[in-house]
Amino acid sequence: MEHDVSGTITALPAAARSTRLTRWGGLTCVAIGLGHSVIGLAVAGRHWPGWITGDLWWGIGSPGMLESKLAFWSVPGSFVVPLILLGLMAVGRAREGRALPGYVGWTMLTWAAFGAYIGFPTGFLLVLVPATLFILDGRRRAD
Repeated sequence: MEHDVSGTITALPAAARSTRLTRWGGLTCVAIGLGHSVIGLAVAGRHWPGWITGDLWWGIGSPGMLESKLAFWSVPGSFVVPLILLGLMAVGRAREGRALPGYVGWTMLTWAAFGAYIGFPTGFLLVLVPATLFILDGRRRAD
């Protein structure tokens, strides 16, 4: 609902109603990415100084290297940055009154379902939320 100049509540325009799901899906993507980063930093923060000094380049075969590499690929080398960028792009498109293409939601849904199946219990289940919102908004826009 919107308020017009006189304070009367009016219905939102169709474009604003439709892209609300895209906006929430985008914000959810950003929240998942930031949450994953915070948890990853708490768990793997001790490896970060070594990464900055080149341990991943020069420490091949050294004790503890496997743990450091796994920590790298689970936090800064993971899906976090692309997921946050996707979320910000979705929010931007929603502001323009546009939903994301349908394939984005379906690809995310497939990726999340596969990840949840392989690694259950997992945070991949959270990705089902923005994926579903993107799909629903895209279908609503097509109607």
